[in-house]
Amino acid sequence: MKNPHPPHALLELCGLGLHADVLVPAVLEALHAVVPSYRNLFDWTDQDGRLSRYFVEGPIDAAIAQLYFDEFHNRREAEVMPRFEAVRAAPAGVTGPADLDHAAFYASDFYNAIWRPQGLHTRMQAVLRGRQGRLLGQLVLYREPGAARYTDRDERRLAALLPTFAAGLEAGAAAVADERHVPAPEGPETLLLTLDGVVCHSSPGAQRLLMMAEGSVSRVALSRPLDVLSGRLLPMLLARLRERAGQGVAGAMAPLPSITCEAASGQYRARGHLLEPLQPGALPLAQVSLRRLEPHRVALERALRALPITPGQLAVCRWLYRGRTHGEISQQLGVAPATVVDHVRKLYRVLDLRSTMELRQMLDSRIGPSPSPPPP
Repeated sequence: MKNPHPPHALLELCGLGLHADVLVPAVLEALHAVVPSYRNLFDWTDQDGRLSRYFVEGPIDAAIAQLYFDEFHNRREAEVMPRFEAVRAAPAGVTGPADLDHAAFYASDFYNAIWRPQGLHTRMQAVLRGRQGRLLGQLVLYREPGAARYTDRDERRLAALLPTFAAGLEAGAAAVADERHVPAPEGPETLLLTLDGVVCHSSPGAQRLLMMAEGSVSRVALSRPLDVLSGRLLPMLLARLRERAGQGVAGAMAPLPSITCEAASGQYRARGHLLEPLQPGALPLAQVSLRRLEPHRVALERALRALPITPGQLAVCRWLYRGRTHGEISQQLGVAPATVVDHVRKLYRVLDLRSTMELRQMLDSRIGPSPSPPPP
């Protein structure tokens, strides 16, 4: 059964009071169920249309990103499309793909040097403005070659979500202290380093995670080598690994060291172990697994969105998970108690459950366990 309520669930996500750096990745992910796309991106801008930072799904090709900023950003991109800074005068709303759907764009250096190597072919973008028309940034949804063109219906569906997304961004909620975090869905990235911090190899998404752990993905951060981006996270981990290297057998038997740091976009955890050198007398290398942890309430909303239930049942399900009684849910949602009972009966039947405890267990199994705290 196809999930019948992605717009409703996405609007709920925007109302969770999340920090903007957590909200943006969560919304970009949830948007795929509303308007299918290949990769989504959000640019934060100032009031003059200057790019301050951005978040893009998937790995970042640093060479392509640097080429864009050095050669095309607010310069040569004007050969085939408006300069980025034109966003400062753009009204809130959606721009469809038609303005770039022509032979000159697909033959341009911009398309062939920036878009095409990343598998991007067409896009739909939206300008977000808050109260009194304050510019918040722009959202871009990309599709790959061979994918269907965005339609008028896609544009309408995206436009309908913009006011709530803008309100969530503008709320400017702070990160919640001591909030429970769970592993984010994108999975871990890997680094191979010398014990003095020189990066020998990195997986495709490691640079993006390191930039996020240090604060944001930005033009300035892209110019820093991975060794410098390691910031707070890796030096402490490498110090522990150097200690382990000097402990011989005792170090080999000790728990794997890990370090967790806090950033606006979540928690970041690095866990490392030593690799034996290939040549006698050589120093060991450190293999580091790096991953982002997201707030539990974001993971819960993802699990709820995946359930084959109606919007009304989903709303009841959300409050059942939080431990509310039927009467409390009735008051919270402004519906009759009998309506809550009917929703509970139907969602239990659809999900093959018999109690709130089973409901909570089912959702927790989909979210996954919280990671164990790092050893001291």
